[in-house]
Amino acid sequence: MTQPSEQKVPQPEVFKLSPVALLLDIIGMALVVFAGYEIYLNNEKGGGLLVNAISWPYYPWVIMVVGVLLMIPFHKQIFKAYRIVKQYKKEQAKADRPRF
Repeated sequence: MTQPSEQKVPQPEVFKLSPVALLLDIIGMALVVFAGYEIYLNNEKGGGLLVNAISWPYYPWVIMVVGVLLMIPFHKQIFKAYRIVKQYKKEQAKADRPRF
């Protein structure tokens, strides 16, 4: 039997990060870094690592955009986790408020 002074403590929503999204994020970060290095090599050294294989001059920017797109699922999960934590803290503060 519960006492009237006892309150039900809200439980946080269970959340797991996807390992696939984490892997895509790592690959995306590597692509962004590689594209930045290619841009540097093209501008400073006169040619990048892939300049002989790809004749289009804007290929590093495409690689960078693809890298950023690969990072989106992981970051969406992080923002979802942030909203869950924020909601839990709000519910916890409401439950901890003194009753007069």
